[in-house]
Amino acid sequence: MSKFKNEISTIGRQNKLSRCTNDKGEIFNQEEIINSWKHSYQERVSRNKDEIGLRLPQFGALSAIRAHWATSNTPATIVLPTGTGKTETMYAAIISERISSTLIIVPSNLLREQIFEGASHFGKLPQLGMISEEVINPTTLLYKSKVDEKDEKTLIDSINEANIIVSTPSMIKNLPKSVLAKLVEKVEVVIFDEAHHLAAPDWSNVRERFLGKKILQFTATPFRNDGKKVDGKIIFNYGLGLAQKSGFFKPIDFYPVQEFDERKSDEEIARIAIQHLSEDLEQGYEHVLLARTNSRKRADELYRDIYSKYKEYNPVVIHTGIPANQRNNFLNQVKDGRAKIVVCVDMFGEGIDIPTLKIAAIHDKYKSLPITLQFIGRFARTSSNNLGNAKLITNVAMEDLKEAIEELYHQDSDWNQLLNIHSKKAIDNEVELGEFIGRFKKGHVKEIDLSQLKMKVSTRMFRYHSQETFVNGWKSVLNSDRTTPFINEQDSVYIFIEEIETKVVWSDQKDIVKHDYEFFVLFFDKDNGIIHINETDARKGNRLVDSMFPNASAIKGDAIYRSLDGINRLMIGTLGLKQAPSGRISFRMFAGTDIKSGISEATLSGSTKSNLFGYGYQGGGRISIGCSYKGKVWMRWVERLNFWTEWCQTIGKKVMDDSINTNNVLSNSLTLEEIKEFPDGVPYKILLPEMIEVSNSSTRQVYLSKEEKAIPFFQTELRNPSLVNGNLRFDFWLNERKYIFEQIINGNSYSFYQIEGEELEVKVGSKKVKMIDYLYEHSPEISFIQSDGTVIMVQENLKTVIKPKKEIELPSDSFFSEDWNELGIDIKSESQGMERKVDSIQYATIHNIIDQESDIIFDDDGSGEIADVVAVKIDKENRKAIFHLFHCKYSAGDLPGARVKDLYEVCGQAEKSIIWNDNVLEIVQRMIVRENQRQTKYNESRFEKGDLRTLHMLKKMVRSGFETEFKIAIVQPGVSISKITDSMKQVILATDSYLKETYGIRLTCHFSK
Repeated sequence: MSKFKNEISTIGRQNKLSRCTNDKGEIFNQEEIINSWKHSYQERVSRNKDEIGLRLPQFGALSAIRAHWATSNTPATIVLPTGTGKTETMYAAIISERISSTLIIVPSNLLREQIFEGASHFGKLPQLGMISEEVINPTTLLYKSKVDEKDEKTLIDSINEANIIVSTPSMIKNLPKSVLAKLVEKVEVVIFDEAHHLAAPDWSNVRERFLGKKILQFTATPFRNDGKKVDGKIIFNYGLGLAQKSGFFKPIDFYPVQEFDERKSDEEIARIAIQHLSEDLEQGYEHVLLARTNSRKRADELYRDIYSKYKEYNPVVIHTGIPANQRNNFLNQVKDGRAKIVVCVDMFGEGIDIPTLKIAAIHDKYKSLPITLQFIGRFARTSSNNLGNAKLITNVAMEDLKEAIEELYHQDSDWNQLLNIHSKKAIDNEVELGEFIGRFKKGHVKEIDLSQLKMKVSTRMFRYHSQETFVNGWKSVLNSDRTTPFINEQDSVYIFIEEIETKVVWSDQKDIVKHDYEFFVLFFDKDNGIIHINETDARKGNRLVDSMFPNASAIKGDAIYRSLDGINRLMIGTLGLKQAPSGRISFRMFAGTDIKSGISEATLSGSTKSNLFGYGYQGGGRISIGCSYKGKVWMRWVERLNFWTEWCQTIGKKVMDDSINTNNVLSNSLTLEEIKEFPDGVPYKILLPEMIEVSNSSTRQVYLSKEEKAIPFFQTELRNPSLVNGNLRFDFWLNERKYIFEQIINGNSYSFYQIEGEELEVKVGSKKVKMIDYLYEHSPEISFIQSDGTVIMVQENLKTVIKPKKEIELPSDSFFSEDWNELGIDIKSESQGMERKVDSIQYATIHNIIDQESDIIFDDDGSGEIADVVAVKIDKENRKAIFHLFHCKYSAGDLPGARVKDLYEVCGQAEKSIIWNDNVLEIVQRMIVRENQRQTKYNESRFEKGDLRTLHMLKKMVRSGFETEFKIAIVQPGVSISKITDSMKQVILATDSYLKETYGIRLTCHFSK
């Protein structure tokens, strides 16, 4: 400690100036202060537990600052995790470099007071034996409140005198102009503490004012609140993983809770947290539990309803709404261990040092990843022998909290090492990926995190007849001094990242080069005898394969197109043909409506398929796929490494299957054809583009100009398509109002007309367009069925023909006969309405057909419906939600019969509803919206079972990764199973095939006997 005394004076109401005085009470001048630093400072470094001095991360950061300032004055970022001593690093930089004037910017009043107190005597540096008693402490100014005009001169004088000024961004920003000008002129160095706040306007405003000065930005994470990197070169980065390895941090035991009912979430978090507190105290650990909320109201509620009951732990609640004296009393109880539970908002954020805080019960997440990192990191610090591992308890079923925890993995790779996850069900994908990544030998390289590696899904394949791998062969192809290898011999996956330098095109200067990386991943699929490679340089890739797998032969030609096998409804978007050598044109590309002629040419002529790309359905979902005769297969996806290896195995197995005929793949694919008139057949389905049908946004609305009223598109529906005089006529329903439109195809063009009802407009944002113009840009898709079962899909003036599969029969267990007479149902009465008509088909469906063990039964009848009834069964144990959509239609006759027209609309509705399979969150949100609308307008509910809380809970489940399954049923009592004709069977088969070939969904039919 200094032998000199510090005296504190005030400026205005709350600002403080700390000065060092000699024995006579005289204040030292600037020259005397700086000279004393030169002679009284001795740097010491602690390299083991027996030595005192700067920790290695502190010394490293200090050395990096000096090295940076030797060549540059640009802003520099120092990354030091919470608990590694960044505050003392700041003080050491100031005194060792003898900086006469430093401005320290901090985020909060609490931290401002703490830094002022520490800076006035250089914190713990005297205790580390680095400062002798001859030191003259810095003149330190705490600026925390505005000054009156009469005090401005005193404030300016204090700034001139101060060696260290401590304040917050808002206070600096709002300084009087004359004072701010003097501050900018005087200050040599600006230090931003907790620099991840720099995205905030006040912070960035202050930083801009001091550009040109030396700027140091200290943070525990290099990510700003908006997720971007902190501006300024990172000159030193001491990661969490390194801090843990060096003993500054212990692992965090993460206990994720999965409770989707918000009412039970807080109780479950508290129960598990209290359980761990009790166990830790029994083991002799002096731990304290902190329950974090996002508001004073929430803190009071949690304390009152839950934590106050655990009186044996002397729980307290601390927030700014509690009187200061009482707050300080509670804080002291936490510090000295009398209170073992503290419920708070943000009282224990930046700058608070209570080592015994070891159990974090996060009831509400922080606003950003950096604050979350810092908060949790504070619990992981190693302080004494009577403290164990930190524990984190939070509900990952709450989507915002799950997002925060996943961000810890995605943005800061060290959390993969720091978090010990005590749950088999939490963040499954990340854990599985971590196990896969863990099997790679990284050698000396730690900086590259393979778990964050994302790659375009593609492969080139090589046949390999040996089982031997020459792992070190890569060294003959790649620069071993500039290449980082990752070897996973267990899974036979080999990754190489080579740093390269290339000349820039705009200069001949030799030392101006562009730094880049080449990337190679090889996977030896031993089961199929195939080497897969994904690379950024194909020439090097070939040499790399040859060096590691000698005599491997490239797989090329027609065999590559076997990868298309098993893709249903493959719509080829582009097709390239390589012509016979004698032709004048060596290559032709076909796209759009030319694809059909390209396929014919490829099948009938001597042309060779060069490449193609298309979309289709496989494994119950949509996929994209491209192939090249040169041996490449790709998808328009970016995925993790373990996904790629699994995909490669699937592709390789098909490519090696000699029984697959590639000509059949092409001939059975779908193509677009231009039409000059609508096709023959019955139009039975019409829907708008999927992005409109599933959107729950109100930004796209139908506008009624006379009423000056706008209605969201999700309250509309297209119905009853029919051909009238060669034109397609259809109804557009807006709630309970009907408008009629027609689409006309004339030669090579098409157009829309409104033929009934007031002229409609569409409002998109602030722009309005006529409905007929909107339909032209967003044309509906219409499906026609012909007598032989052929389905023709038309959009704009283009058609796609889907031939029926003659050999397919509907399984008998797809039909269910209902005794409608016994149920007392009028088969010509479809909807139950809000009065719940007991003789309606919908009422019978709800009460006699739907599984009554469903958790949700939802009457969705009306314009914009998903289905007439939506039932959802939630299987929490297997993390699965099963949606069952029921489409009801009244009979066209008094008695059940063989009327094919009874099937057209209901089968069209079943096909249309399949769009929700890819839009599960949207279907849940649509149900929430429609329930709120019904309640608001009629004070009636759509729920037959369940409620809005159940829907919100379901939404969280889907977000958290619950598997979803869809089932679709049609209910039409007008159809007699015993009288079904061939034409009726064709309609049912067309719908069943559509559901199965796209998403693997089976159609079930509820008819009459």
